[in-house]
Amino acid sequence: MHRIRRPAAIAVAAVCALAGAEAGISSSAAATKAGVKRHSTQVGAPTGGLGGPGGPGGPGGGGMAVHSVEVVLDKAGTAFITQTRDDGTITAVDPTGGTVTIKEGTGTVTYATPTISIASGATVLLDGKTSSLEKLASGDHVSVTSSSDGTTVFATDSSFTPTGHGPAGAGGPPPGGQGSWG
Repeated sequence: MHRIRRPAAIAVAAVCALAGAEAGISSSAAATKAGVKRHSTQVGAPTGGLGGPGGPGGPGGGGMAVHSVEVVLDKAGTAFITQTRDDGTITAVDPTGGTVTIKEGTGTVTYATPTISIASGATVLLDGKTSSLEKLASGDHVSVTSSSDGTTVFATDSSFTPTGHGPAGAGGPPPGGQGSWG
């Protein structure tokens, strides 16, 4: 049986540690280039809503996010930007003032009721089709995504059933995206 001397064992361990560190750095750099979010803060609710990152239940279970702030790659792929997303049920719409008030939460627990300003150039979709704030109504489910790249409002009314998804409900914008469906 061969015995490895202590200095040789330390050298082997150091080489292995360096190789592992380099692999981790390479993986991290590749993830950054691919646009993986680097920071995320979310407040989740146990049920209901449009879904969220990771699908029903969100990351780690416990519910979908009703409000999130994420750092994501911009549309041009040249810089990281902050993106805010609010999901809930519309309680009021003011098309003249360009605002939507939503209830974030569940039927029994409310997280917040923010009034969100919607820029005049925002993309507004109702039941997956181009629309306007004037056509949104109290009771519609909504997901509002805002960043320096723009604002997207995706709303669904109570009769909406996405193609191929059955009567279960609406789903939400694709995870990690800028809130567009295309």
